[in-house]
Amino acid sequence: MKQEIFSIMSNQLPPSKQQLPSQKNSRLFILGRETTLSLAEIKAFFESRNLDFSIGFQSENKLVVESTNFPDSAQTIKRLGGTIKICEPIGVVRNSPIELADRLNEYIPEGKIEFSVNDSKSLGIETKKRLKNLGRSARYIEANNTATVIYNNLVKKGADIIIVNNIAFATKGIQSIDEFSARDFGRPGRDDESGMLPPKLAMMMINLATQPLDSVIYDPFCGSGTVVTEAMLMGYKNIIGSDSSEVAINDTQKNVTWLLDRYNLDINNFNLDIFQYDATLISKRIKQNSIDAIVAEPFLGKPMRGNELISAIESQASELKYLYTKAFAEMYKVLKPNGIIVFIIPRFHVKNEWVKIDCEKEIEKLGFENASILPDQKHLLYWRETQHVGREIWRFRKI
Repeated sequence: MKQEIFSIMSNQLPPSKQQLPSQKNSRLFILGRETTLSLAEIKAFFESRNLDFSIGFQSENKLVVESTNFPDSAQTIKRLGGTIKICEPIGVVRNSPIELADRLNEYIPEGKIEFSVNDSKSLGIETKKRLKNLGRSARYIEANNTATVIYNNLVKKGADIIIVNNIAFATKGIQSIDEFSARDFGRPGRDDESGMLPPKLAMMMINLATQPLDSVIYDPFCGSGTVVTEAMLMGYKNIIGSDSSEVAINDTQKNVTWLLDRYNLDINNFNLDIFQYDATLISKRIKQNSIDAIVAEPFLGKPMRGNELISAIESQASELKYLYTKAFAEMYKVLKPNGIIVFIIPRFHVKNEWVKIDCEKEIEKLGFENASILPDQKHLLYWRETQHVGREIWRFRKI
């Protein structure tokens, strides 16, 4: 996932030949750890809203997007699970404390100027001196992480500056680490033993489905309801969640109630259907050709400790392949024509080897096509090196 983004985008040039970001119609996106997945989400977000979109510059986790109709940055960041910051240009600085001080003097015309500058403590200190020479009270904050920016309120009352190719960008939207933490670890319904889909990943998967807000979203393996609750927060109204486990359904219902209370949402604004049912029989419960998109993390197998035999994991992979294929046969029946499935298929890391579940051909035989998230990428991998299970994120379309 650390590969350069330009290499998987059509008509993209390597960084050395990309144009400098313009000061007009551009935004800087600071991407999360899985940069390729974050890019795919941004691309899907713009396409689903019919917004023009092109990449002006990319390097590591910094992505400059060009568009003539950007939505509000502070609101957009609430709809993107894989983006840490969205920043807007304030002017040319050429890494100069004089020019940066002048830009900050204009950006914050009154009161004390509190600011941070990415990757350059010396620039920050020299800029502070220049601001004092201009007669401004200033405080430089060395912000090495998102929490420092948030807790010093630099987005609303100061300036969190990131410089990309001589353009100073000020953060206008920043990911709420406290809210994601609350939705991940603070919910009343949790199943730590079997694992839980991270809210950030659920949000990214929902965005990858590229569905308008009046669509019907369904999770047939809803577990504790992460897809259901994240879809609610994102503005979807017609949401279905089911699971074969009674405990899972109880957890989902608890978490929906918790979410409604925490975010002061009105249950009457939603058309929710949460029920217990086997995903391999779901066409008996849901009307055929009625679902716009399915977003799901299925059962990923028994929790791994890292000392399993490869033969045992291969046996589990075979069982899961059978489960997923049966579920896809049922999901085909309830999906509308051209309906989308965003689905996680696990891979298992055992003794420095991967045990994968190869069920793409079986899924295609059922009447689906691989609706690649990015060019030349059949799927995207969400995985940390310390984890025993990696999540392959696939997108299929019903033919």
